[in-house]
Amino acid sequence: MSNPARQRTVSSRLEFSGVGLHSGEECRINLCPAPQGEGVVFQRADLPAADAIITAKPDSVVRARHGTCLSNSAGASVATVEHLLAALALTGVDNALIEVEGPEIPIMDGSAAAFVAAIADAGVTQQAALREPFVIDAPFDIVDGDRSIRFEPFDGQRIEIEIDFGDCMIGHQILSLDLGNPEDLVKLSAARTFIRLSEVEALREAGLARGGALSNAIVVDGDQVLNDEPLRDPAEFALHKALDLVGDLYLAGAPVVGRIRAVKPGHELNTRAAAALMARAGADLGSVRASA
Repeated sequence: MSNPARQRTVSSRLEFSGVGLHSGEECRINLCPAPQGEGVVFQRADLPAADAIITAKPDSVVRARHGTCLSNSAGASVATVEHLLAALALTGVDNALIEVEGPEIPIMDGSAAAFVAAIADAGVTQQAALREPFVIDAPFDIVDGDRSIRFEPFDGQRIEIEIDFGDCMIGHQILSLDLGNPEDLVKLSAARTFIRLSEVEALREAGLARGGALSNAIVVDGDQVLNDEPLRDPAEFALHKALDLVGDLYLAGAPVVGRIRAVKPGHELNTRAAAALMARAGADLGSVRASA
């Protein structure tokens, strides 16, 4: 961190379209440049301007089961934001305006790969303001039963994930990733969302997963994967949980310098961790100070 990084935004407007994972509706977004210090802002282009702005912050989270949904005080919402936020985090984009037509972000192939590739192809623009990361100075934990996220001091950006799906072929996976390693970032961005076949009917009865298909999710049935496409990585399930964590934590508005150890993470726990980061940092985003 001897040479402080500058904030960045996308160099040009990027367009994406596709089905929404949960709504099943056709959704379109425009990822646009934004001024320094703006952060990530969603704008529902299909709603009146006065009600359309939704900030990507932990206190905008209104639902975090099976995806992260944000809303504003007028009730305007945008769902399934985590993969796009992860793409912005992985490409170092601090400031962006995301114009949204539809109730959620298109799921694409279930990963962040399309977003990351488009941003990389278009390039990013460096801005004058300094990027101020969350630097973890002392350990702290967010715990919910046997699930937890622990932040520890570390000279770098490392994520360690542990998942356990003992009732199917996913099983127990432990993964360590260096967010400064380009090879790890490629694996992370390409990891697809997944679901057990036994969960699909209940989700659809609840009005979710209406746009889910083998083209945008890994479907696991007992000891087999139902997709024709093989796993992209032996640890793709853990990789995707790490991708979700990266995206949800980016609601805090800055990268984390430190080690993050996550055991059985999920969107509810992830977004609580993002809120804890902001609360501990207070007005100073340059340092998170917490008691052990």
